[in-house]
Amino acid sequence: MTGWELEKPGELLQTSRNRLNKTLNEFLKRYPLAAVSADHNILLIIRKYHPSLNCSPDNETYQTDDFRYCMAYYTINAYTYFELPTYDYQYVSIQYDAAIGDFIIRISAKGITRITNIKELSQQLNNFIERDEATKRTIFESLANKVPIVTKPAPITQTEIQSAVVGRLTNTEYDDWWTAIDEVDIPFFNNEKMPVSFTDFNPNEDHSFIEEADELLRNFLAQDNSHRLTVSAYVYQNCMDFLDAIGYDDADDAMWKMKQPEEVWQFVKCTGLYVSREPYEDKGVYLQLLCDCDWEQEHGLQLVYNKQGKLVRVSAQDGHIIG
Repeated sequence: MTGWELEKPGELLQTSRNRLNKTLNEFLKRYPLAAVSADHNILLIIRKYHPSLNCSPDNETYQTDDFRYCMAYYTINAYTYFELPTYDYQYVSIQYDAAIGDFIIRISAKGITRITNIKELSQQLNNFIERDEATKRTIFESLANKVPIVTKPAPITQTEIQSAVVGRLTNTEYDDWWTAIDEVDIPFFNNEKMPVSFTDFNPNEDHSFIEEADELLRNFLAQDNSHRLTVSAYVYQNCMDFLDAIGYDDADDAMWKMKQPEEVWQFVKCTGLYVSREPYEDKGVYLQLLCDCDWEQEHGLQLVYNKQGKLVRVSAQDGHIIG
């Protein structure tokens, strides 16, 4: 067994209050590198992954002899994974520990066993940061079931903030989301008016954000429709990669028949501009152009610009700024 046998593992959790789903129960009996919490809310699976993709190295489409180890973390509604060093893993277990008020996880490999918890793993071995094998080993060997100290954010007391570029912004759906009262002319999209929002921003903590956001907006708003056409090839490639992946469909015929990359814009509709600070890697301020597109109607399209007004990413809207 490889640990990839279950389809939609999260949906197999908690099928009743007293017993596990039969398929999940059989899997746990046969695969020692998997464990479920006593309340049937958490499922852990240690398994080999493709060296760069979140899939099995035996995947028919992306099959490879190389791999890395990760531990999948499933709940009924969510999924993530934690990176692990390459060891000969023997078993994993999970149980509630009243002393820390959380579940503890015991991971055993030949010659080494570590006890940790979800919060420690989320901080030390999350999948947002790229680590080499030596670094992962050092971190894994240091795991000691520590509960990281979480600093409470400063309360947001403002209901309005001021930008020198887009004017007044007010709280919208969330305390740390701010939307300009007036829509802004966007030269990049033929001066079409669009909403501009600052997201995940606490003015009582991030004191340089507005200044950096204004610098970014000035640089981006200096770009007109001719600049948009210069990046057509990247958007066109995103479109064709998606169409190639799903195969031909009559509904997509007009996109298949495009002769020039610039034609792709007729299938794109920008819905808003969002300025955020990237939380995981370089902590820079970025602009996301979130768009609807005819080829990827579920996840749409995003174009990401840095503070200097340079395009740095074209992708589906995946919840990340720079990947």
